[in-house]
Amino acid sequence: MNRNFHRPWHMIRRVAGVSAMCLLGLTTLSTSLQAEDILSLHASTTELSFQLTTARSDDSHLSGKLAPVAVQQFALQQVKALGSLQNTDQGWNSAQLDFSPLGPGTHSWLVNAHIDGSRVGYLIITANLKGKLQLSEYGQGEHNPYDLSLLQQSLQRHHVDLKELSRGGNIQLRYAFPLLAYWQVEQSGADIIYIDATNGDTLPNGVVEAMERKSQDEQTPTLSSTLPVTVQLQSRSAERSNVPSFSADPIYVQPDFDPADNLLWITSKAVPVTSLQPLIQQWTNQQAIVFSADDNILYGGPLPVSGYQVWRNDDRSEQIEYVAIGGHSSVRRFVPIDTLIEDGHFYIFKP
Repeated sequence: MNRNFHRPWHMIRRVAGVSAMCLLGLTTLSTSLQAEDILSLHASTTELSFQLTTARSDDSHLSGKLAPVAVQQFALQQVKALGSLQNTDQGWNSAQLDFSPLGPGTHSWLVNAHIDGSRVGYLIITANLKGKLQLSEYGQGEHNPYDLSLLQQSLQRHHVDLKELSRGGNIQLRYAFPLLAYWQVEQSGADIIYIDATNGDTLPNGVVEAMERKSQDEQTPTLSSTLPVTVQLQSRSAERSNVPSFSADPIYVQPDFDPADNLLWITSKAVPVTSLQPLIQQWTNQQAIVFSADDNILYGGPLPVSGYQVWRNDDRSEQIEYVAIGGHSSVRRFVPIDTLIEDGHFYIFKP
């Protein structure tokens, strides 16, 4: 395996001058954002605001325009699991869900959960090559990918002129399998800029474009041909026999750290991991864990493993293990441990 240490492009980030209230309600974006819309609502040099169109998850606001009904129903199933812990619900059960498609042809959707403008968390739902919907990642609390403040900072670093961008440019939300969330910024007469949506770093054009070509070659099946998009949503309080009986265990969060603070892990042997248990054992031994992907550029560099959550059937016969990565200089994302095992390895931070 290639264990190339990829230090994040920008380890120290400027704090954007965007107040929390300015960003509330701005977390759901249409697939393509016209630059003139950005410019017209550009209140100051440190604030970005967008006129957004959203699809609501409650019964009176169903829409298949931004997400098919099957996707909306699948999202409600995941929210039901996340809200199954009465003492640590964090508002999932009463949250409103907004849907945004993540680029043409990707068959992925960003779902933001909020209550009266306060963020509860997010989901990213993806249709795999067989057309089956899956929860690719999720997060708790106010931080989520596609944060406008990160986009604003990156545009400033690239000296992107919003007036110039408004003359034929646009910004798209994109998502590449398995876990690359990014912005695509198109400018008239200039190269496309790709920006990591989890940390604001600039992505190499060649790498992203190669991934996009590969995705197109795989020809992911259309959702309508493989999923029951005619299924109707019902009220959350109503009985739904088609909702799987599973719930989420409490979240276990580990102390945050920066993998760049101690590089001894690079020369150490990877921890053999085929499930969550070896990681739990290391945490029991007071060891911090680093995840390093074979191609770290797609993850924004080696990341701290900062927690986990297990989803179980009610009879506990099956479980899905999610591991939290990031949280220091990027968004903390809960992703399937099987995805991480396939993409890279785990190391003890201070061997």
